[in-house]
Amino acid sequence: MVINKKIKRTIMENKSQYFGSLALIVISCLLFTMFNQLKINMSKITSSFEKNYNLEDASFITEKKILDVKNLESKFNMVVEESKSVDYEVSSGKTLRILTYNTKVNIPAVTEGKLPDKGEILMDPAYARANKLKIGDHITLYKNIFEISGFMSLPNYIYSLKSENDLISDPNSFGIVVIGKDDFDKINMGSRFYSIRFKGSRNNLSSRIFDIKDYLNRSNIVVLRWISASENPRITYVNLKLEGINKMSSSMPIAILAITCILTGVVMWRMLKKEFTSIGTLYAIGYKKREIMNHYMRYPLIIAVLGGILGTILGGFALKPLLNLMITYFNMPIETIEFNLKYIFISIILPVIFLGVSGYFVINKALKYSPLQLMRGGDQKSKVSFIERNLKLDIFKFSTKFKIREQLRNTGRSAFLLLGIIFATMLLLLGFAQKSSFDFLINKSFGEAFRYRYYYVFNSLQIEKPAIGEAFLEIPFAVKGNDNTNLTVYGINPNSKYVLLKNMSGEKLNYKKVIITRSLAERLKVKSGDTIDIINKLNSKPYKITIDSIAETYAGEYIFMPILRLNNMLKYSSNSYIGLWNINKIDIPQSKLLSSGTVDDLKNAFNSMTQPLQYSIAIVSFVSFLIGLIVVYVVTSLIIDENRKSISLMKVFGYKRKEIYSLILNSSFFIVVLGYILGIPLLLISLEAMFKSLTKSMNFEFPVVIDYPYIILGFLILWFTYEISKMLNKRKINRIKMEEALKSEME
Repeated sequence: MVINKKIKRTIMENKSQYFGSLALIVISCLLFTMFNQLKINMSKITSSFEKNYNLEDASFITEKKILDVKNLESKFNMVVEESKSVDYEVSSGKTLRILTYNTKVNIPAVTEGKLPDKGEILMDPAYARANKLKIGDHITLYKNIFEISGFMSLPNYIYSLKSENDLISDPNSFGIVVIGKDDFDKINMGSRFYSIRFKGSRNNLSSRIFDIKDYLNRSNIVVLRWISASENPRITYVNLKLEGINKMSSSMPIAILAITCILTGVVMWRMLKKEFTSIGTLYAIGYKKREIMNHYMRYPLIIAVLGGILGTILGGFALKPLLNLMITYFNMPIETIEFNLKYIFISIILPVIFLGVSGYFVINKALKYSPLQLMRGGDQKSKVSFIERNLKLDIFKFSTKFKIREQLRNTGRSAFLLLGIIFATMLLLLGFAQKSSFDFLINKSFGEAFRYRYYYVFNSLQIEKPAIGEAFLEIPFAVKGNDNTNLTVYGINPNSKYVLLKNMSGEKLNYKKVIITRSLAERLKVKSGDTIDIINKLNSKPYKITIDSIAETYAGEYIFMPILRLNNMLKYSSNSYIGLWNINKIDIPQSKLLSSGTVDDLKNAFNSMTQPLQYSIAIVSFVSFLIGLIVVYVVTSLIIDENRKSISLMKVFGYKRKEIYSLILNSSFFIVVLGYILGIPLLLISLEAMFKSLTKSMNFEFPVVIDYPYIILGFLILWFTYEISKMLNKRKINRIKMEEALKSEME
């Protein structure tokens, strides 16, 4: 059609509005493609790695060696591999865990280099990278020199945590190496553990695990530690990350598309109102409604298709570097990178559907007028909204009344601005809220509740009174009827110096009673006086515990009770304990220890984690800056276009440039402030829901907080964005001439 020749001209005349929509669609499709392709590839890499290298179904430590392993394998139709491990302190605050090379369960995958021969080791690449080690280098382990033959990934150490209770991996201070069993025997240190993987059907694993525990218990084999793969954070954290990516891959792009739909609708309606007379003329000379609809639908569809294709291509290019970044955190071998055609198609078609539907309703609303009404300019009656009609604006000066009316008389534009600012605020403060929440969890909750500096966990129950340190007992439990809700029961000294638990009033609690942490109480929905049914995860025996007090801490999902009471409940010797806490380092032979560490390890891991988080905060802040800039710039541009006559008249009446800038460019400032204020609680609510969903299988409840300095910083960034958009739009105001008011009256 001839009228289609004006499409390019119209878009170029209003390029800020259309290119703003295009940029939002590109960002939306880029995120959609990138996150969904990442999710697909990470899921495939994880499942193939676990399958091809025989990931364990569980691992456990026993007080004494299991003599008849083959009988155990045949009885329960599974593979059992005995392994050994020992922690070697390379230097202060730096530990290497030495593991034996497995051939049946948890087989190492060599990602670079070759399998180790005698006198050689495989190393975790993250530790090597953090400590500037490479293949061919030599390291000393317990006075034995080993050469690094290659880098590897372990199925049971996808996320390299020193302890299952740790939250954050820190490759600067902790790493994994694998050596041959003969070389390990030369070290003559370490503890024994067993890894199992069931053969045949993968169904009813919980039932099969229960049978093994029962058999070991009846065989008088004391299990000191048991952890199923489904409860091992070294294995499950990658799945939690994928759940988070899955939520982000749908919610964020859809939110951006929704904002784009509102923007496109506002721009289209403004264009249609300007062209009502032309549309009426087209009707008069014989054009049909379908033909006119077809012409105007091309505007949103061109933007949608172009933005969808560009965003999808950019998302594809971003996949590989993002996947490599993920693999630095989750140590797995990458075989191939695949592009799922389904998500490529959805990424392109989604903006077409969203903008097509939005554009259709706006255009159809305009075409409901008769040709005569259109030629007369449509419904030109100025409608005063209910809010404006009931507002007492006379008390304000002219500039304030002008700004308020400017927002109230175009609710669609104001709604777009408000939603855009809310979304930009949530995105901007997302990283700050994550950092604040981690900081609160590590430094305030954990740091205040636990006052020790060093901890030591033995590889067998101890009964001799310790010469140094404070004894404790820790036993893993699961809530009866809900195996996914795990907790740890600590037996502590009633006069403990290294645990500080307080109630809501800040008063120290009585350690002779049973105390539950606030995070666990919230998850279980229990209060003081309630009784909970729990199952000992070491032997599957049931117990009942009545809660006396709630400690106001989110340090973990723990229950504390006197160590004597816990020993009596478990039928252990009354003076049994499994570990020691102390403020100073204790000299204990490594052959007696299962694990050891310091509170500083956790803080160092947190500091290491916040370094890459700072980069992600910068990237997310930049994206939110772009979205905020586009939204504010486009809305301000629309305000200028709709007030060209008023601006021209202001110039005729002698208004100074600064006065015009103030009236026009500052008219939406209070909407920006309102959007920022509303965005903060909405972010906290959405993050709390997301964290609760993601931490269902983790042993802590995540507190969601955001520090006031970050709120102020976020507002300053948003204010800077607003000022940039104003500066860009000043030129547009300056180009409006005084003659336009006269020309408008003549027309």
